[in-house]
Formats: sequence, C-alpha cells, structure tokens
Amino acid sequence: MRILLGAFAGALLTTSAHAAIVDDFNRADALNPGPAYTIQNGNIRISGNKAITTNFVSLATYNGSSSSTVGVDAALRGFDSGSYVALTLGYDTANSYFIKIQDNDGDGFFDRYGFDTGNNDLNGPFQSLGFGFQSASIDVSVTGTVATLNILANNGSTLSYSYNYGFAPGSGLVGFGLNRLGTADNLRFDAVPAQGVPEPATWALLIGGFGMAGAAARRKGTLLARA
Repeated sequence: MRILLGAFAGALLTTSAHAAIVDDFNRADALNPGPAYTIQNGNIRISGNKAITTNFVSLATYNGSSSSTVGVDAALRGFDSGSYVALTLGYDTANSYFIKIQDNDGDGFFDRYGFDTGNNDLNGPFQSLGFGFQSASIDVSVTGTVATLNILANNGSTLSYSYNYGFAPGSGLVGFGLNRLGTADNLRFDAVPAQGVPEPATWALLIGGFGMAGAAARRKGTLLARA
C-alpha cells in the first residue's frame, strides 16, 4: 500500500463535482438518524439539523446504498482532541474504506487526514493537512483500488489526497462516522436507481416514443377517414 498523491491547491481550483444530496438532516431533533440508517457503532443523532454523536467512534451506514462516491459537510462543535468526521465505503465487508479529517490537537481546527479501514482502524496514512480549518466539504471517490479525498475548506482552499489500498471496497455500501465533537451535514452519494424504475433519461425516451406512436396513430386515422 502506498500514498499516490498529497497536494495543496489554491482557492482558484475546485474540488470534483459533488454527488447528489441524499440526506440534509433538516428535521426535528432525534436520538437516531432515522430508519434509512443502520448504526454500526456508538450512537448518531440529529441535533440542530445536523448529525452528531454523544459517544466515541460512532458510525452509521445508509441502508441499500451502492456507490463509489460519498461526501458530507464536516464541522466541529468545539474543542476536543480526536474529534473527526469520516466517510466509509463497503463497511459491511472486510475490504472497507474509512477516510477522515480530524482535529488532532484539540484546538477546534481540523489538522489531519487519514486513510483507514473498518471503523477507524488505524492502519493507513495519518498525516498533517498543512493548515487548519473549522469546517469543510469533503468528498471521496474510488477508482479501482485508489481512493481520492477532496476537501474544500471554509477558507476557500482545496486539498486533494489519494491512497492505493491495494484492494477494492467489498461493496458499494456507504455511510459516515463521527467522534467526539465532529458534526456532519448534507450526506451525498451517487445512488443506484431501484430495479424496474427507469432513470430520467429513460423516461424521456419512453415519453417521446409514446408521443410519436400517438401522432402516427392519429395520422393513420385521418388518412383512413379521407379514403
């Protein structure tokens, strides 16, 4: 396993396009994130239209998800060493990815990133981000065995890091993890449409085909009436 890329870019650069927002957490405060999730460890709850934890090393996966991209808006609620926000892919298998940004110093700023497995299993690179920030939009994409973490910090700067795990995630199941004072908002991923439900482009083709068939039928009826 080896790091492929660790690069900083200025504010004129942008991160990769976000996946679709699946959950904005804009609902009443609750002791769990809702029926769409399975809590794999700890607890995750809704507070102030965001996902938080009152436990340590908490993780939730989105039921039925299947994606090679996942993202979330990460922030800190205060000062506590070890607070992090993480993204997971393929958690229900041995070949899972766990990628995080963390406030390692307890100063209220994210200052480290990590590429791990399982639920914060510390077996991958855990390195400095180069500068600190209080909130960021983070997105992870996977190509083959390489995961890429894109970060758009609240100061407008961007960072991008890639890591070759040496194995592909065992499934497309995605989710997010929280520790201490980390918070998450706007969970997003590229959902796979349910079987039997056409995508929008397919609907457009079908509707267009129905319209053409109807027009042809009307034209035929007109010709028969004139015969």
